[in-house]
Amino acid sequence: LLFRSGVLVSLSLSGPQLEKVVIDRTLAGKLISDTISDAVLTDSFIILSFWEQNKLCFIQFTKKTGSPDVNKRLEKLSSLDFKVLSYIRTEWDPLDASFSTTQPCQVHTVEHSISADKEPMADSCIYEWVRNKIQCMAVTRIPLRSKAICCCRNIAEDKLLLGCEDSSIILYEAHQRVTRLAQAELLPALINCHPSGAIFVVGSSQGELQLFDMALSPIKIQLLAEDCSPKATLQFSKRFDVSCSLTQIQWAVPHTASDRDNSMDVHDLLLIQFDKGPLGVLQFKLGAITRGRLGLVEIIHQYVRYDEIDEAISVLSSMNWDTMGHQCFISMSAIVNHLLRQKLTPEREAQLEASLGAFYTPTRHLLDTTVLEYRDPISRYARRFFHHLLRYQRFEKAFLLAVDIGARDLFMDIHYLAADKGELALAEVAKKKANDIDAESITTGVGKN
Repeated sequence: LLFRSGVLVSLSLSGPQLEKVVIDRTLAGKLISDTISDAVLTDSFIILSFWEQNKLCFIQFTKKTGSPDVNKRLEKLSSLDFKVLSYIRTEWDPLDASFSTTQPCQVHTVEHSISADKEPMADSCIYEWVRNKIQCMAVTRIPLRSKAICCCRNIAEDKLLLGCEDSSIILYEAHQRVTRLAQAELLPALINCHPSGAIFVVGSSQGELQLFDMALSPIKIQLLAEDCSPKATLQFSKRFDVSCSLTQIQWAVPHTASDRDNSMDVHDLLLIQFDKGPLGVLQFKLGAITRGRLGLVEIIHQYVRYDEIDEAISVLSSMNWDTMGHQCFISMSAIVNHLLRQKLTPEREAQLEASLGAFYTPTRHLLDTTVLEYRDPISRYARRFFHHLLRYQRFEKAFLLAVDIGARDLFMDIHYLAADKGELALAEVAKKKANDIDAESITTGVGKN
């Protein structure tokens, strides 16, 4: 923590418990101004800006001579005048502007805009530093039901979340080019994405929190207790006096692109800050099965464990096979294996179709390399689905699936079972289809199955 006077406070945690507090007053009274407006803190330096002066301070830390420990002391203190390299006027009032975490020469903005019908919209813009000037490279217009009041991008920067005045949450997925909507139980003032990209937390100024997965399914939450009674929101006002508004929620991890979904690190601490205090940390207890992680695969496995299959499929459908194919395949396998162990019902049948459809009928075409890598293992799941349909005598759906797979042996399976059940017309059609595939394979020199 850095206070406006220059006092540094370090808090050490042991789990959720406060273990040690260190107060460092080295900088107090030695700065070019008494009131700090903002700061960037790293292990080796601090950069400060001030309310009263148009200057920056750079403070570097070094090791104390003869000591193996890193003792922070002032080595360099200088002021720098700001120099405007280039500027551009946005078309609409900006809600947010930040440098890209993956492209250092790009700036992402979210701007308030309106449609031709005077309906509220949000423009997601990409500005780039090109040939010594800033240029607008791309604009995506997102329709809204009401004005956006907060926003957040995930760490991969392919999803944009917007909190609106009517408590709606809008998710724009750049890869699939789709917009999703959910209704929050609170008025969103803050949104923060988990580093894994699997969940995000929404906070209201009154000190309420609500969790969602990246498919906008709400996740219930409760404080650790003997009784299991999760709620839609976590309300701090019921736990302690909240006289000021919630000003910050942040996961305890640097928001950089180096932390990817396949990271084995556990990020289960959420910093919560109220204006004028208090300051707190929430530790999420996720149990031994997920090993404390909050990734996409772990979320889907938890959904499957509690038979919340629609939610699991929604998360799977939001994932990108081209960039996270292994995670997608593991997640699909968990869902399909679970469903194939259940009695076939119209609901289960639709869920199996949707699960396999995440690969076979995606919103956008997959790369050829992705299709080639996962085509064979997923086709084996499609075959298991086919035989599952036959077991419950779902002949019509099994026939259509056999057409999609295009394998002779599947039509022969339909032929024998249909004949045994007295479905002679279907048996004849299946036999003819098998013979057609056989004849075609002989002509082209392709194997029969």
